[in-house]
Amino acid sequence: MNPQMQDMKALLYMLPRIWKMEDRIAGADLGMGKFQFHFQKEEDIQEVMKMEPFHFDYWMLSLVRWSPVVDHQYPSAIKFWVRIMGVLLHFWAVVTFEIIGKALGSVEAVNLDEGKIQVIIDGFKPLIFETTVEFDGGVETMVYLRYERLFGFCKICQSLCHDHQRCPTRSESEERRRRGEFNDDPTNGYGTALWEHG
Repeated sequence: MNPQMQDMKALLYMLPRIWKMEDRIAGADLGMGKFQFHFQKEEDIQEVMKMEPFHFDYWMLSLVRWSPVVDHQYPSAIKFWVRIMGVLLHFWAVVTFEIIGKALGSVEAVNLDEGKIQVIIDGFKPLIFETTVEFDGGVETMVYLRYERLFGFCKICQSLCHDHQRCPTRSESEERRRRGEFNDDPTNGYGTALWEHG
């Protein structure tokens, strides 16, 4: 997801070793942050896919079965278990968790005992960590989402594709500040008023 921070040569060398299949997998760099692994056995593919989600160099990977897709962003799917906190007890049901999950992506499974869902998200879209849910009767509540085994994301815009130092949102606001577009704002864009005495 973040080719600037993930070394492709190291990834192609290390992942088969991490999976303990280095003698049965061949990897190839396809360029533009994409790669491909060739497996000898279908069982090996299935074993690897059970290990989702994947990460390398503290950043996430989208690893999916090959498909002749034309979309230049393919692949972008990442499967996460997401713990949902804040659901009111009388709304604690599979349908509630599925509705929350559908706002994130494609729901694969619901674990009511642990209060979590397994969902396939689009790794190029920002992560959602909290959202307001409206229940029957107009009851609204804030729920908080915690992604299991999540590595590396921008703390400013929640993207998986860059860190906060390379965030385009940060760059735009810093450029506006540099040009003096925030001069009329007594909070200087930070929400806390700064006053100087002369």
